[in-house]
Amino acid sequence: MSVAPMKEAEVMEMKEQAEKFRRQVLERGEVGPRTRYTQEQRQEAVAYLRVRQQQGASREEAAKELGVSSWTLSRWGSAARRATQEEPARAALVPVEVKDARPEARRGGLVVHGPGGVRVEGLCVEDAVRLLRGLL
Repeated sequence: MSVAPMKEAEVMEMKEQAEKFRRQVLERGEVGPRTRYTQEQRQEAVAYLRVRQQQGASREEAAKELGVSSWTLSRWGSAARRATQEEPARAALVPVEVKDARPEARRGGLVVHGPGGVRVEGLCVEDAVRLLRGLL
């Protein structure tokens, strides 16, 4: 996916939006850790994040521009998705390197290594096919 370079007017508009957001938060003052940002501010920040990501910026860049942590912005985005019942993007299949299994593992069938350290051993070819089709 290629992202078109932002025009100077768009850059200025986004900077103004981020500055306005930071100003509103400062005006609200120290309310408390869980109530520092209003629901509207959170929604505004998530909308800002989505626009910036479409323009090719990372979540970290957008968070820095808004003056919030990227972790917080990520949480707000997840909460917004759940609230609107959006289906989160499914994890895409990733290329893997197939290596010869140890002789003892070879006797028990196929061994499948997934993301996050998931390991499934002892599969026959049909079971492995069913497993991989279930991921699609």
